[in-house]
Amino acid sequence: MPELFIEVGTEEMPARFVGPAVDGLAANLAKLLGGLASSPARKWATPRRFAVAFDHVAARAPRTEKLVTGPALSVAFRDGVATPAGVAFAAKFGLAPEQLERVQGPKGEVIAARSVEGGQALEEIVAGGLEAAILGIPFKKTMRWGSRREAFARPIRHVCAVLDGERVDAAVCGLRTVDDSDGHWLLSPGRFRVRSADGWVADSRAARVLVDIVERRDTIITGLHAEAARLRVDLRIDEDLLAEVVNLVEAPRVLAGAFDDSLLDLPPRLLVESMKVNQRYFPTYRDGALTQHFLFASNNPDGHAALIAEGNARVLAARFADAKFFFEEDRKKPLAEHGQRLAGMIWIRGLGSMAERQVAVATAAERLAPTVGADPASTLAAGRLCKCDLATQMVGEFPELQGHVGHLLAAREGVAAAVAIEEHYHPRFTGDTLPTSAAGLALALAERLTLLDRTFAAGLQPKGGADPLGLRRAANGVVALLPGAGCSLPELSRAAGLEPRDDVVDFVLARQRASLQEEGVPTDVVDAAMGASLLPGDLLGMAERARALGALVRDGRFGAVRATFRRVAGLVKQNPGDAPALESLDESRLGDAGRALSSAVHLASHDGGVSRQLEALLALRPLVDTYFDSMMVMADDPADRAARLGLLRVLVARFASLADFSRLATE
Repeated sequence: MPELFIEVGTEEMPARFVGPAVDGLAANLAKLLGGLASSPARKWATPRRFAVAFDHVAARAPRTEKLVTGPALSVAFRDGVATPAGVAFAAKFGLAPEQLERVQGPKGEVIAARSVEGGQALEEIVAGGLEAAILGIPFKKTMRWGSRREAFARPIRHVCAVLDGERVDAAVCGLRTVDDSDGHWLLSPGRFRVRSADGWVADSRAARVLVDIVERRDTIITGLHAEAARLRVDLRIDEDLLAEVVNLVEAPRVLAGAFDDSLLDLPPRLLVESMKVNQRYFPTYRDGALTQHFLFASNNPDGHAALIAEGNARVLAARFADAKFFFEEDRKKPLAEHGQRLAGMIWIRGLGSMAERQVAVATAAERLAPTVGADPASTLAAGRLCKCDLATQMVGEFPELQGHVGHLLAAREGVAAAVAIEEHYHPRFTGDTLPTSAAGLALALAERLTLLDRTFAAGLQPKGGADPLGLRRAANGVVALLPGAGCSLPELSRAAGLEPRDDVVDFVLARQRASLQEEGVPTDVVDAAMGASLLPGDLLGMAERARALGALVRDGRFGAVRATFRRVAGLVKQNPGDAPALESLDESRLGDAGRALSSAVHLASHDGGVSRQLEALLALRPLVDTYFDSMMVMADDPADRAARLGLLRVLVARFASLADFSRLATE
């Protein structure tokens, strides 16, 4: 069976576009091919090209034929002559009226035509859908070039389309497809013929381009470790930085540079952030301290190493010199004086200035302080400075250092809880570090709670996938920070001086739900835990229950329990009523199985922790099964039925704080 290979050559794309480009092309082509592709796509990508190949594709789409019936014969023909209805029906299938068939329908003879679908050659399918498959790749930002109306991440320079070694003739953005490709723009500017995917990979490598992402990554990692060993320094490879660098180069070669060690007097994080964010360099360490050596991946493996390293060092030194100047200038004024400019900075249009935002966070944090074990006075002092560094020259030049610069300047002034200024931004993303100080926790919670409260009150909730104010990120932060506070969300809001809002609680609960699902807790288990009759907004309790139930699902012990107690919850839900006192039940109407279950329910924990309740639940399951097997719960006698349902209501009520079992799936 033939192989289909498609390569899109572009102007250099941003690193963050490379992965989505090739993934989008693979998905769109797979949809175009449908069942003609018998295996998943193979994928390759660099900043200047991305390609996919489908092995063993069918040469032709399946052909199907079906008989389509039309109007009655008497309507389609009169006196042997086709009526307008008959002519129109025949024209739909490209037939003359006399070519129509006559078949017997439910109410007599009707006309019919045979419709043939499918059967197109694969080359026709690809040629007809290739442009849409390429232009349909979703990018966050696109551009137009020349006089073209089409939009793409970067200008398309060529599209190589080869099926079974031959070019597929098609047009994309006004360009005819080709059956050749190019190599490294500097080291191998010529073109080479493409016959197959494997041949393209080999010829690209010969033309100084490593098209395989994993191969480039391994090459860079090997080079980093080799250079670090040569310099006798240590590496702390940032995986996000590595992933970006991999998609910035086509022919990586790791080199080392160095800056003047006098610049090490600058705050280490400033140097590290600048190296990573602005230059995509890898910092090095010795005995835990930052060194003046840095590593980087060059896209010119044949270039003069010393000259390239010197050029990179000059660029970095200039940036560090600017940082040193900015930092020295910022230190000439107290942090609070910098903060005077916050009154002129808009926070959110209609919701006040950044100065007002700072006051709101500081006030809420002071009120929260006792709840999280922080000192109110020092928390308030840090809160009144928490946004001031936004007005510094350093943060203006290095926005990623917001909070850190404030921490450094406040510590220099002797502010007791200076670290809280930096920590109030944490966590910045899922998996980020959490505040280590109590004051930092209070400020971090105040930052997010006040944001959610004010934006929701103003009707600025996220709509669809858009979230320009970062409210989902704020809610995720609340979920991550709550364990440190040890109380429910409504309690926390009240402690911060805010009126708990149901819409905010629901919004944060939705993020907690998503977080648990990402951890691998089954959706129905999360829903059951959320449905338990406990304090509204008790995210901690809900998460504890969901994780505990999810653990039972993973180890296989919850399968039978799930089915049994879902049945119990279903019967109770269909026959609502109050749960009676267990002692009030007429045990003579319960039978032996009912009396055994009643005794076990009486002993079962209803006020212990989650683990204790779960063990009790597991122990009850066989007794409940025996109860259902040995008697008819929905007995004809009203007294018997009331007693037996009453026992089930007691059982559900006992474990209502654990889960709403009616929400569990059957399997």
